[in-house]
Amino acid sequence: MKVKEHMSATQLKNIINDRKHLNEKKVRYLFIFLEKYLENITPPETFEKSRYIYHTDDAIFYAIAYGRPDPYHRFAFLNDKFIVGVGVGYYHLELDFRGNINEPTDKDKKEVVNQLFDIVENADVFLLECMTRDNTTLEFVGV
Repeated sequence: MKVKEHMSATQLKNIINDRKHLNEKKVRYLFIFLEKYLENITPPETFEKSRYIYHTDDAIFYAIAYGRPDPYHRFAFLNDKFIVGVGVGYYHLELDFRGNINEPTDKDKKEVVNQLFDIVENADVFLLECMTRDNTTLEFVGV
């Protein structure tokens, strides 16, 4: 599996726009976040050098926020069926499927977890470097 880092803002916008039918509410939030982040980058072409976006041919994973309790991080995960909010704590992942037009089956949830860990295990996702499929507690929200 080839995991790539640094997607351009235009590429990311196009992919999110192509998948907006999956979860309109999350797409609006992701666009607001993306526009706000791009305002702070001069020039915008440096987006792909300043922001890690991990992606394969099947999935995209990137940080969107940091919050409390520490450490707690929010990520966006997109595949061809879902836009999933990912909350990360100590060896704990919360996968939020709320708002998607598709109801995830057990097979879908397993596929999302596998795609996510394929990225985490094959890329330099530093926040998750100690997390593995075996030592991480998963919580599915909105299913």
